[in-house]
Amino acid sequence: MSTVFSDQIRQYDALIVDLWGVIHDGDKLYPGIADTLRVLNGMHIPVLFLSNAPRIAAKARENLERLKIPAAHDLDIVTSGQVAYDMLARDTSSRRYYYLGPSKDEDILTGLDQYVRVDDPQQAEFTLCTGYEYDGQPHDEVLPLLPQLLHLPMLCVNPDMEVVKQTGTQWLCAGAVAAEFTKLGGRVAYVGKPFPEVYATCRTILGNGRLLAVGDNPATDIKGANDAGIDSLLITGGVLAHRYGADINEADAREICRIAGVNPTYVLPGFTL
Repeated sequence: MSTVFSDQIRQYDALIVDLWGVIHDGDKLYPGIADTLRVLNGMHIPVLFLSNAPRIAAKARENLERLKIPAAHDLDIVTSGQVAYDMLARDTSSRRYYYLGPSKDEDILTGLDQYVRVDDPQQAEFTLCTGYEYDGQPHDEVLPLLPQLLHLPMLCVNPDMEVVKQTGTQWLCAGAVAAEFTKLGGRVAYVGKPFPEVYATCRTILGNGRLLAVGDNPATDIKGANDAGIDSLLITGGVLAHRYGADINEADAREICRIAGVNPTYVLPGFTL
């Protein structure tokens, strides 16, 4: 983060910061992140993490602690999984669901006893999709299952199409499953960026002050911020670097955003000092 941008950031009451692609890649922090969070903490600028992780916030918090990000450096964490959990908790009627996703996230509805998981799609009332059956699963392995689910509405709790690691490894996400399902004629409801429910949750926590959303994905982070009327900072060192090369510059990033119909307020290569 340049000195000039450090001055600009002081005009905001709080930051809404993406996790995967900005803070970490699932396994390790991006360079300089710990220092950036310490500086923001010293500037008394609250940081609210907003992630499309399809799990409750407490599990996402455990990963931050594993990566040595102490809770003192942020105000709170909002995940698409937690927002979906809270939304489903308000419906007290008994419902059966078919789960599509990895085993690590199959406990997403733990504690909501009105929701009963079934293994036969014919007995289900909806599909709960958190992603592929395992990290890095080839797309073609999931395709044969989707026609069997077309009679069910799908709730996708991670709209991301993909995430990338700093090594360049790409993993497809629940958004890619949902996109394929839609092509087949399926019905999908989404919870997560860029959809409004997660931003409403952020506003409940942060109030109506001036906010800046930080993310690496134009289709989710920047679109979501644009739609919510929030200023945004696009980080090019995540998914854009994977797609277009690590040397992508601000002009190219803004052109990509223009074609995508989104407009970041700022563009930087990384969320670093």
